[in-house]
Amino acid sequence: MKNLFNQKKIDNYILQITFIFFLIINFIYFYINLVENPEINNYAFNELFINYQAGFIRRGFLGEIAWQLNKIFLIEPRVFFSYLFLIIYFFQIILFFNLFKKFIVSKAFFIFIFFSPSLLLFHIYSPDLFFLKDAIIKLVFLFHAFIFYKFNILKKNKGEYLRYLKFVIIPILFFVILTHEYQVFSLSLHILISIGIAKNKKEIKEVSYIYSPLLISILLVILFFGNQSQFENLSQVLSIFNVELNPYLGGGLYHYVGGFYKWHFYYFSYQDFISLFLSFILCFLIFLILFQYFMEKKIILFQSKYQKKYLLYFLPVLIPFVLTSDHGRNLAFLSFYLVIFFSILKMDIIKFKKEINLILKNLFKKYTIFIFIFFYLFLWKLDQVAGFRLEGKPNGIFKSSLFAEFVKFIKFIYSYIDLNVIDLPEIKL
Repeated sequence: MKNLFNQKKIDNYILQITFIFFLIINFIYFYINLVENPEINNYAFNELFINYQAGFIRRGFLGEIAWQLNKIFLIEPRVFFSYLFLIIYFFQIILFFNLFKKFIVSKAFFIFIFFSPSLLLFHIYSPDLFFLKDAIIKLVFLFHAFIFYKFNILKKNKGEYLRYLKFVIIPILFFVILTHEYQVFSLSLHILISIGIAKNKKEIKEVSYIYSPLLISILLVILFFGNQSQFENLSQVLSIFNVELNPYLGGGLYHYVGGFYKWHFYYFSYQDFISLFLSFILCFLIFLILFQYFMEKKIILFQSKYQKKYLLYFLPVLIPFVLTSDHGRNLAFLSFYLVIFFSILKMDIIKFKKEINLILKNLFKKYTIFIFIFFYLFLWKLDQVAGFRLEGKPNGIFKSSLFAEFVKFIKFIYSYIDLNVIDLPEIKL
């Protein structure tokens, strides 16, 4: 009994320390972007400014809010976006912890999930992506999974879940599609979550009917995809903020096709293929194999028989791989969706713990797993392009990741105290 009590205390400490770490690391990047005001010339930040001042256009909803806040209340866009994304990442952390804290019964598995370079830390290891709109899409998916888990699994209240789906999740999805069309590609995965309540085809039709209003927002994105005239007019409007928009906004689908050809048949090399293939294994395949193993052992079970062909629902998520070259971002999406989906399935925690203990009793397996987890956490990272050597410039996935963030954290604390609290000893290099 005493050992059990001590074990619970240790588990709580690990949960608290991990939670605090994620809060602090996200706050640091928020602080850097807001207070130190670095030169931001990457597309992720600039794309936030797209608005409707040159006519209705895809991705313009969030930028229009920022424009009106600046016009009416004189709120600087940088301030608005910085606080907005700080809140988004904080809620991501909270929801992620609520879905995955049950895995603390296996500390190795818990650490493996939480500190994966493709999940909560993706935007940290590529800090230029702190303002990527992907964060909004991921938060909505997390929120949907949490609502399903809370009302349909914990409270066994299907009706309450459906009310949240109709009146909260669907309206949010409607406006997120207008914020970024990438949300369209993951709608099939939201449906995959929802059909977890279905026991027959009639209930499948009921779920489909609930999602039907989203056809309006999808149609709006298709009709107002963007043209060269809008791109030029909007670039001129946003010149007051020194914003340079991505030319893809004006080129429409033709630019995407041209970009795909250029990056994949002109620049792409064997080295890039190796990096991309290894990234796919480390981001997606490793989680897929792991959870499939748990399914075979009857540790994880589907909520509904209609979820068994779940991989078919992932096919739309593969479309961006054809349209874009930033495959690290696409893999991060794929990995995130898969892991969150498995988090809402039925799970036998006692069986899970027994299976993990059985594996760890084998010394060879035990130390092989520990060595792999060390490599996985510290010796590689997923960047925006998954190791793609842009225009032949060296780039790779085998770089310091978690350790590098600890070093950055120590440097940040030193600089912050030195500038804002007391004068610290000068370090001469």
